[in-house]
Amino acid sequence: MKPGIVIAAPLLLACGASCLGQGAAQQPKPDPAAAKLLAAINSDPILRAAAEELGRARDLRLMSDPPYFIEISVEDARTMAISATFGAIFDLRENRFRPLRVGVRAGRPEFDSTGSIYSDFYAGTRYDSELLPLDDHLMNLRGAMWLSLDRAYKTAVEAIGRKTASLRGVTVQDRLPDFSLAPRTVLVEQVKQAPADKNLWSRRVRELSALFSASPQNTGGLVEFQSSQGTFYYVNSEGSWVRTGDQIAYLHARGSRQAKDGFMVYDGATLAALSPSGLPSEEALTGHVREVARNLDQLAEAPQGETYVGPVLFEPRASAQIFGEIVGAHLSVVRRPVAEPGRSVPFGGSDFEARLGSRVLPEWMDVTDDPTAAAHDGQTLAGQYKVDVQGVTPQPLNVVEKGVLKTLLTTRQPVRGVLTSTGRARLPGAFGVRQPRISNLFVKAAESEPLSALKTRMLEMIRQQGKPYGIIVRKMDFPSHGSIDDLRRLSQRTASGGGGRPVSNPVLVYQVFPDGSEKLVRGLRFRNLGTRSFRDIMAASRETAIFSYVDNGMPLALSGAGSSVVGCSVAAPGVLFEDLELEPSSDDAPKLPVVPPPPPAP
Repeated sequence: MKPGIVIAAPLLLACGASCLGQGAAQQPKPDPAAAKLLAAINSDPILRAAAEELGRARDLRLMSDPPYFIEISVEDARTMAISATFGAIFDLRENRFRPLRVGVRAGRPEFDSTGSIYSDFYAGTRYDSELLPLDDHLMNLRGAMWLSLDRAYKTAVEAIGRKTASLRGVTVQDRLPDFSLAPRTVLVEQVKQAPADKNLWSRRVRELSALFSASPQNTGGLVEFQSSQGTFYYVNSEGSWVRTGDQIAYLHARGSRQAKDGFMVYDGATLAALSPSGLPSEEALTGHVREVARNLDQLAEAPQGETYVGPVLFEPRASAQIFGEIVGAHLSVVRRPVAEPGRSVPFGGSDFEARLGSRVLPEWMDVTDDPTAAAHDGQTLAGQYKVDVQGVTPQPLNVVEKGVLKTLLTTRQPVRGVLTSTGRARLPGAFGVRQPRISNLFVKAAESEPLSALKTRMLEMIRQQGKPYGIIVRKMDFPSHGSIDDLRRLSQRTASGGGGRPVSNPVLVYQVFPDGSEKLVRGLRFRNLGTRSFRDIMAASRETAIFSYVDNGMPLALSGAGSSVVGCSVAAPGVLFEDLELEPSSDDAPKLPVVPPPPPAP
């Protein structure tokens, strides 16, 4: 059976007996679930408008066949953003808006209008705003949806024509379908909003940012709080109906400073939860920002690191960061878009896409992605959700078992080896498809030892190799708190070194000498750190860390970028690598300022 327009029954329920032209007494009595759904549709203007416009969209025709799949999603969101620098609030915004996203697929599941460089390109005049009105007037809501559906269908018709032309004369081996079946989801909940306390968070953000004023040499001291509390709606032509809560809250802190040689150092912290109340206490937030400020002081005085090849120990926090950044990113797979023969399309593919059934970790390590988990070891998690953006209900997924890659995180776009959705479509994407992302990623080691024993083991390895010191990494710059220019330079260096995805720089890197003493160094970056490095993990610690962050679909989850974000959490032990490479940064350092900084405010 292939997907098709099957919304007739719900639409008839929504319209009532008059839609059938018969008396109510002649109609079969709806079952309780259908009656509950009917009541929800009729009482919620957004659901009712979506139902009626889906019904009308069946008659859209610019081709011999109507669209075979239609989806409408709406986020009814209330957001708050507060930013402060050095104790002064510079931005405070409260907003309410309703982003509208529609998907119309022309063709058939085996070959449709998505997955092409033209899938999002519309040459005509646009009349839709991609937003729904804030009032609940039914005809206004329907009008906005109709304009978006009309434009989306015309885009799909153009896209499938261009996609067909691009493949004309090209032989494609074992071509995968463009769309997969998914179970029908009905999840219509009563959503209670819990807005953030503006006065409370304004005070906190102001006071937290003022902590950077303790060092006049600091050139940056930003703290930003953001909260989004809303309702997610999703309806599709297969009969899925979703209304559920959609919320996220996070706090970014970022500081920067110039060392004596002109080199810019920076550090930051990202704290994420599903609601403002789930963020750490005020005392804990203060501790996180103070730590960032202390790191800046120490990094500014630390010497430049030097080229190193040898054992590297990632302590649990840094380990959770690299598992989320590298392993988590490559578990999330989308296909390369179709383009004309010979045309180069920038595309960061996944190393894991062709490695199903292969060993990617040591035999004693497992990885599970579990969006149903709310807490772990007494800490709340940021990656919990009930349904993805394509209306698919996710389940816990064992992605790596005894070191072997078993499956991938996918959307409804089939990928090699995984032809159905795993319910991980979490972010909007390009080329008519969605982006998969991890939820709560748990890295488990069947064999472990105390972290102190891993350090001892590393020191023994450097003695055997005749090296003067080993390396411990305590923190990575992920999500990156650098600038767009920093990301651009990192991407260029990665490309010149052989390509692949850029990897964030280590922030806290320590040289560890045979007597156990440590020295902080700065300005290092990893060379050739990627998924293949994880196969050679030597040992894991008993101690674990939980790292929660927000992912926005940007490389390195660059802080402050992207228009949509989702919460993610990673729980991982510390890990010891036998042989990794680090090299000093080759970036030019700006000149030191010619005048001293102004004195801090009294």
